[in-house]
Amino acid sequence: MAKRITHHHLLSAFVDRLESALGDKLLAVILYGSAARGDFHERSSDFNVLIELSDLELDSLAMLGDPISWWLRRRQPMPRMFSPAMIAEASDVFPIEFLDISEHHVVLFGKDPFADLEIHTDHLRIQCERELREKMMRVREAFVEARGKSRRLTRLLAESYPAFIAIFRGCLHLERREIPAHNTEVVRAFCELAGIESRPFIELEELLDEDRDPPDPEELFFRYYRELTRAVTTISRFGKADEPAAQGEPT
Repeated sequence: MAKRITHHHLLSAFVDRLESALGDKLLAVILYGSAARGDFHERSSDFNVLIELSDLELDSLAMLGDPISWWLRRRQPMPRMFSPAMIAEASDVFPIEFLDISEHHVVLFGKDPFADLEIHTDHLRIQCERELREKMMRVREAFVEARGKSRRLTRLLAESYPAFIAIFRGCLHLERREIPAHNTEVVRAFCELAGIESRPFIELEELLDEDRDPPDPEELFFRYYRELTRAVTTISRFGKADEPAAQGEPT
């Protein structure tokens, strides 16, 4: 069953280690992603954490060595590390990530750095298209490596899905749509806008939610891949209504 995580022994222990190692240099620890939104699955999800430090000097980063090593040994992803200045300066460089974090996050420690952050979306469409094409390249490479083996295809489906959902959320932002909290509704809204079939994504979400493997991973993967390929061909038109018309074109 998908759920929103507010307290977890692993997160509490990680924050304790960060506090002990960094002292006053630790400004905030933010949980984001599926665990903060309410789409956390014990088998396929992990904890996405952002650490805000007073600075990113090498001596400060060196202090992270022990707690980060402890975290990675528990098969959790590398946290994102920011300073206050970097958060402010990067708000137009990472609009997909920052929009998602600002809407759904849990403050595990410190003051919320996203509370009053203005996120610039000038380059959001370009990032959405670039991210989608890049993720598709990685999926193709992973499919080749899987060599048709059911276990590998199942893992590929589960591991690639969250990245595409994040891009779908970004596209909904482009169209100034309300962003649902749960993945299933994000999928429905995006697929309706893109004119693609939502069923492969919803089936995968249901399987993840129920902690079950697909009965035929290859068949589901082919349908999933087909709709993602169709999405690539449509994503360039998202957000175009808000762009100024070229000179000589009617407004």
